[in-house]
Amino acid sequence: MSFLHTTRMDLLERLTLHLKRDIALQAEGFESEAGVLHQVDKRFIRMGERYFVPSSMQEIVLFDIRKKGAGPRVNVRTAYAGPFEAVLLRTGTDFVELRVNRAEEEEELVILIPLSRIVGIERVKS
Repeated sequence: MSFLHTTRMDLLERLTLHLKRDIALQAEGFESEAGVLHQVDKRFIRMGERYFVPSSMQEIVLFDIRKKGAGPRVNVRTAYAGPFEAVLLRTGTDFVELRVNRAEEEEELVILIPLSRIVGIERVKS
C-alpha cells in the first residue's frame, strides 16, 4: 500500500473540523495573523470579517490541535518554497496535512497545503 493513501475528505471538509479554533493563512504576498475560523462555505472560509479562498493559499496553519498524529517522514517540494522534511499526517482529495518543525517557530506546526501547491513528496529513507 502506498504511503500516500488518500482519504475522501477535501480541504473544506478538513477545515470544517477546525471551526471556532485558531488558524493562520499564508499566500503569495500575504501572511495573516492567527485568527478564529468562523465559517466554511462551498468555496470560501471566513476568518473574522474577511473571506478567503482556501485553495489559493500556500499553507493553512492549524493551531490548538494535538500533534500526536503518526505518519511517515517525507520530503516535500512545493511551488512556493524549497524542499522541507515533515511528517505526513493525512492526504485528502485536494490537500496534504503535515506536521513540520521549523527553526524559526517555537513549536511544531500542523499545516494544510493544497495539492495544487505540491510539486512532489517522497518518503525519507530510514
